[in-house]
Amino acid sequence: MKFLNEVRTRMVDRTIDGTTHQVPEPYTVRMPKLPRDKDTMALVGVSGLVLALTLVAIVWSTVSIGRLLGGGVGYAAGAVFDIAWLSVLVLEYLARFDPAKREFPRRVGWLLVLVAAGAIFLEGMMAGGWEMAAVGAAVSLVSKMLWLAVFKHIEKELTPADAAWVAAEMSKASAKLAIAGARRQAAKAEVAARLELLAAERDLGEIAGLDHFPAAAKITAEQVTEHGGTVDVMHGSPAPLNRANTVREPSEPEANIAHLARVELTRGASRQEAVEAILQRVPDAKQTSVEATVRRERNKLDRVAYR
Repeated sequence: MKFLNEVRTRMVDRTIDGTTHQVPEPYTVRMPKLPRDKDTMALVGVSGLVLALTLVAIVWSTVSIGRLLGGGVGYAAGAVFDIAWLSVLVLEYLARFDPAKREFPRRVGWLLVLVAAGAIFLEGMMAGGWEMAAVGAAVSLVSKMLWLAVFKHIEKELTPADAAWVAAEMSKASAKLAIAGARRQAAKAEVAARLELLAAERDLGEIAGLDHFPAAAKITAEQVTEHGGTVDVMHGSPAPLNRANTVREPSEPEANIAHLARVELTRGASRQEAVEAILQRVPDAKQTSVEATVRRERNKLDRVAYR
């Protein structure tokens, strides 16, 4: 048996001038060298050779079918035939422990390789006769059969009991994946719903100020007609015409409900206390609008505190 010297590190005490610290110290350990797995090396070598031959088959079928399709873009279409059955070959490998699932990609792979071989045979008949057609079509078939031999070696036969146990484990894992996907979708839907609710509350808060002007609801069609379509919707009175010597007096701004809500909440008041305080200061405000504004401002403050 062969051995290898492996350098490791351990922590030891080192004292200088009465002060002790843990410092790393390297040391050497003799470890047995694992023998090479010749079976795995042989399987990797064979798989590499088969892959190289498959690439040759893909190039051959691409050129042959590309000529049959008139060249140009036909070469790209010709590559589809062998690449298709090679892709299905990967699915067959992934399902190597599930015979029922493995059977479908295997049948599809044989169907695709027969289609590719048929196209190559047709191109050979048109180019030089049945001899060239038969040999050319056999290239893809030989490549497919080599992969079949490799898979037969890789596949491990399971007893019915072991196969049932493996199927139960795969079913459990698939169920966990399905549950995780469903929960992810539910979480996304919940986030979208909460964002919609926040947007709705924001819109309600923006229009809440309009509820503090009851006179605006008293504007009639006669007022609009009488004053030429110009009415002050904030106070329910006709807006004065602009004249060169007329200066409009700025009106005193109404109390800002959102600002009052922020002030009350930052003082430590609860939502209900903030609503009652705002209604005392702005008695004309609607309670539902004030509650929506307070709730929205509370959410904003919570998000800022969370960040």
